[in-house]
Amino acid sequence: MIADMPRLGSDLPLFARDTELATLRDALDAAKQGRPATVLVSGDAGVGKTRLLHEFNDNAGDGVLTVTGHCLDTADSALPYLPFAEIVGALAREHPDLATAHPGLRPLLPGHPGTAEGDLGRLGLFEAFHAALADLAADCTVVITLEDLHWADRSSRDLLAFLTSRLTGQRLLILGSYRADAVHRGHPLRPLLAELVRLPAVQRLQIDPFDAQHAADFVRELNTGLDDVSVAKIAAASEGNAFLAEELASAETHTVTFELAEVLLSRLERLPDAARGVVRLASVLGRRFTYRRLNAAAWSMLDETGLRHERELDEALRAAISHGIIVQKSPDTYAFRHALLGEAVYSDLLPGERIRYHQKIAESLAGDNGKGAEAELAHHAYESGDLRCALAASVRAAEEAVELAAPAEALLHLERALALFERVPAAQRPEGVSELRLTLRAAANAEASGEIKRAQSYSAAAVRLADASGDPILGASTRRKYAKHLLTIEGDEAEAQRVAWEAWELVKDEPPRAVKAWAQAVVARTCWANRKHQDASTWAARAIATADTVIESGEPDERGGARAAKADAILTESMAAFRFGGLSVERTIARSAEALDLVRGLTWHEVELRAHFNQGLVLVEHARVPEALEHFDRGMERARRTGDKWSTWGLEIAVRQVICNYMLGRWDEVDANGEMASSVLPGVVLTRLAAAVLLVDVARGRFETADRRLDYLADRWQIDGQVLALSSLCGAELDRWRGRPADAVRRVERATEWMSRMRGYYLAGVSVCAAGIGAAADLARERRQDGDAAGAKDAVAAGERLVERARFFLEHGQPLSGTLGPEGRAWVAQLDAEESRLYGDGDPALWRAAADAFDYRRALAADAGEDAPKTDPVPKLSEQERLDLALADPLAAGVLAMVEGDRDAAPALDWAEPYRQAYARWRLAEALLAAPGADARVQAAEALFAAKRTAIELGAEPLLKEVCALAERARLDAAMPTSSPLTPRELSVLRLVARGLTNRQIGAQLFISEKTVSVHLSRAMAKLEVAGRAAAVNAAHLRGYLAETG
Repeated sequence: MIADMPRLGSDLPLFARDTELATLRDALDAAKQGRPATVLVSGDAGVGKTRLLHEFNDNAGDGVLTVTGHCLDTADSALPYLPFAEIVGALAREHPDLATAHPGLRPLLPGHPGTAEGDLGRLGLFEAFHAALADLAADCTVVITLEDLHWADRSSRDLLAFLTSRLTGQRLLILGSYRADAVHRGHPLRPLLAELVRLPAVQRLQIDPFDAQHAADFVRELNTGLDDVSVAKIAAASEGNAFLAEELASAETHTVTFELAEVLLSRLERLPDAARGVVRLASVLGRRFTYRRLNAAAWSMLDETGLRHERELDEALRAAISHGIIVQKSPDTYAFRHALLGEAVYSDLLPGERIRYHQKIAESLAGDNGKGAEAELAHHAYESGDLRCALAASVRAAEEAVELAAPAEALLHLERALALFERVPAAQRPEGVSELRLTLRAAANAEASGEIKRAQSYSAAAVRLADASGDPILGASTRRKYAKHLLTIEGDEAEAQRVAWEAWELVKDEPPRAVKAWAQAVVARTCWANRKHQDASTWAARAIATADTVIESGEPDERGGARAAKADAILTESMAAFRFGGLSVERTIARSAEALDLVRGLTWHEVELRAHFNQGLVLVEHARVPEALEHFDRGMERARRTGDKWSTWGLEIAVRQVICNYMLGRWDEVDANGEMASSVLPGVVLTRLAAAVLLVDVARGRFETADRRLDYLADRWQIDGQVLALSSLCGAELDRWRGRPADAVRRVERATEWMSRMRGYYLAGVSVCAAGIGAAADLARERRQDGDAAGAKDAVAAGERLVERARFFLEHGQPLSGTLGPEGRAWVAQLDAEESRLYGDGDPALWRAAADAFDYRRALAADAGEDAPKTDPVPKLSEQERLDLALADPLAAGVLAMVEGDRDAAPALDWAEPYRQAYARWRLAEALLAAPGADARVQAAEALFAAKRTAIELGAEPLLKEVCALAERARLDAAMPTSSPLTPRELSVLRLVARGLTNRQIGAQLFISEKTVSVHLSRAMAKLEVAGRAAAVNAAHLRGYLAETG
C-alpha cells in the first residue's frame, strides 16, 4: 500500500537541473582556487530553487564547509540579521572559538548580551563576519547560502552587499535565492540586486519551469500509477512548476482545474484533527518555527488544538511531516515544506481564528527575553488587537534593534509605536514613553539609516509636539536638532536659519543656560551656511559669552551642554575670522584645538568631529594636504570609536580623506573607500562617497565601475553641490578618455549652468570648466582633421563660452581664506593652458606653468616669502633607460645628460598633485613636439618620461595609454619606462614575498595590517592571472615588474 503512494519531489534525485547544477559547481571550483563569487538564484515560487541548493550543498564534497541561513516572512516584526544570526549560530556550534576570535559576532549569537550600537558597532559586526569567513576560508572552502532573499530585512541586505563588495581572493562562495515573481518594481530587494549584478564576482542563475517533456517525465516519477492522459493533463496544468506538479500528482486529479490554494489545502484535509490544528497554529508562527515556540503556543490553546499530552503534539508533528506539509530543519526547528503551503493555510483561517491564534502566541511570548522575541510579540499583539501590548513591545523591539546596530529596523518599530500611540489610552502607555521622545528617536534612526528626508520630517514633527507642550525650552531644543538636519541637505540653509532664529526667540529672555547658548551657536552656524559671515561671527561671540557665564556660575548639569555650545561657537567664529584674514592657519587650528579641549570627555561627538574637520579644511585651503590628511585621519579614528562614522561631520571627514588621498596619489587608500561605496551605506553617505571615489575610478580606467556610479548619481546630485562638481568633472574626463569630446562638452555645459545658480560652488566650477574647455579643444582638433571647418569653429565657440563662465566663477567665487589658494591657482593655470589648445597645439609655456602650479611647494614658499625650491619634473633615469634613450634618440640623450648633471633629487610627491602634473606634462610634451627645434624635442622627451613614470606608479591606465601613444608617434617609445599593471603597493608586497617574508612580516615592514597584505596579494594574483604567492612572484619577475627603478 505504501509503495503505491505518490512520492514527494524531495524523495527523487534532482530532476532535469544538470545545467544549473553545473553552473553552481563551476562557481565552487573557482572559489576553491581563490576566485570567490556570489550566485543569485532566482525563479518563481515552487520552481525548485531550494531543492537545487540543497542538492548542491549536500554534495559539495570534502574540504567544503556549507552553512545556510533562512530569511523569513516576519510581516512587520522586522527581525534584523535573521539569516546571518542562524549562520553564526551554526558556525559557532562547529567552531566554538569563532566568537572569541571575532567578538564583533557576539550580538548575533542566541542569548548573548553583546550589543552593536551605532555605525561603529554595525560596521564592526560586518567586519567581524567578513573576517570570520576569511579565517574559515583559510582552512577550507566556505559556502554560505541565504534562502528567500525577497524576505530579507534591511540589515541583512546591507550585510550581504558588504560581503559581496569584498570578495577579493577568499575561498568563499555566497549563494542567495529569491522569488523572481515577488520582486516587483517597488520591492526593497530590487535596488540591491541592480547594484550586485554589476559587480564582476556576481552572477545570476535563473531557474526556469520544466519544459513540456520534462514536466511529463517528472509527473510520471512522482506517481507511477497515473495513465498517460492524466500525466499529460497534470503536466500541462502545472506549467512546469515542480511544486504544483507534486501537489497535483499527489491529489491524483486531472479532470478538474484546481486553484493552487485548493490543491495545497487538499493535503491538509488528510490530517487528523489535532494535527490540522497544530498546522494552522504553525502557519501563524511563520514558515519556520521552533518546537519551543510551537509547544508554548499549543498549550495555551487546548480548546483549539485538542491536545491533552505533549506526546500528542509530537504525534501531530509526525503526521504533518509524513504528509509532506512540515519538514524538520534541525533538532529544534521545523518549517513548512514550501512557503506556499504556509501561506495557503494562513489565508484559509477565518478572521476570528487568526485573532485567537495571534493572541495566544502573544501570551506565550510574554516574559521571553530571547533575541527577536519583542519584535515577534509586537507583531502578534498588533494582529490580535492588543494595542497596549503592541505599543510596549514595539518600543522594546526598537531598543533591541538599536543595540544590534539595525537603525532601519528600529525605525520600523518606532513608526509602528507612533502609529499606535494615540490609539492607546494614556494610562495604558509604557512609563516614560512620550510621543515626543518616540519622534526624536525616529528622527535619529532615520538619519542613521540614511533617510535624511524622513529625519527632517520627524524633526519637524518633534518641533510641533514640543510647541504643543508649551515648554519653550523643549521648543528650542527640538529646533536645534531640526536645524541640524536641515543643514544636511543642499538648498535647505535658509529654512535652517529660520528655524534656528525661532529657537533663539523662544529662549532670548531666559537667564544664561545651556539651551540659550546653543540657540545662539546654531544661529551662528546657520548664518555661516548662508554665507553671512559677519553675522556668524557676531552670534558666535554671543554664544561664547553666554556659555562662559553658565560654565562659571551655572548649575552642574548645565555646564556640559554649555561647554559644548561654546566649543561649537568657537569653531564658527574661528572659521569666520579665517575667512576675513583675522586668523592665520596656525591660529585657526589652535582655536579648533581649544574647542576639542572643551568637549573632551563629554558626549558631544558632533562638535569633536567638526573641530577635526575644520583643522583639515584650513590646511587644504593652503595646499598643506599631508598635514590636513593627518587631521582628517584623527577625526575619522575618533568617529569610529564613538560610532559616528556616518554622521554629518563623520561623512564630511570621510569625503575629504578620499579627496586628499587622491590629490597625493595615494590611490590604494581611495580604493579601500571605494569598496565601501556600495549599497551597504546609508543613501546620503553612499552618494557623497561615490562621487569622491569616482576620481580614481576614472583615472585608473575602471570605466564600467565609473558608469555605475555616474548612473547612481544622475538624479542624486541635488543632495550636495560637491556631488555635482565631482560627478561632472569625472564624467567629462571619462568621456574624454573614451574619445567622446562632444559628450564631455555637453555634460560640462549642463553642469556649469546649474552651478552658476549655486554660489557656494563657483570655485569648484573652475575645474569643471577646465575639463570642458579641454574637451572642446579635443573636439575642435577632430573637426579640423576631418576637414570640418564649421564644426571646428562651433567647438572653439563652445570652449570660449566655458572660458567666459570660468572667469565669472573666479570673479564672484568666495575662497574660504578670502584669497584664491594654491590649488585654485593651479586649476586656473590648467584652464589657461587648455584654452590655448582651442586654437592649435597649445602653448608650451602655459602647460609648463600648469605642471609647476600643481607642485604646491612653490606656492607655499611664495606665500611664506621664501625662495621657491628647485624642482625637476623628471626622476633620475636608470642605466638601462639611459641606454635605451641613447639608442632611440642620441641627440635627446645627450642634452638630457647635460640637464641631469646639476639637477636636484626628484620632487617630494607629498607636496604635489602627481596625477594633475603628469597630465600637464603629457600636454606639454604634445605642444613641444609640435614646435620646431631639437631643444623642444629634448624637453618633450623629458616631460614624457616624467608623465609615464607617474602614470605607471599611480596605475593611471588611460593617461598611460595616451602618453605611450604620443611617445610612439614621436619615436621615443623605446626609451620609455616599462609599464606594469600592478600598483606600487602591490609591487612592494610582491618584492617582499620574493624575499621569503610572511604576510605578518610584510605588514610590519610596510606599516599595514596582515589582512591588507592579503588583499594586495589577491589583487596582484588576479591581475597576473595566477593562483598562489610563488606563481605571482615568478610571473612578475618574468615580466620585469620586480626590477627596482633607479
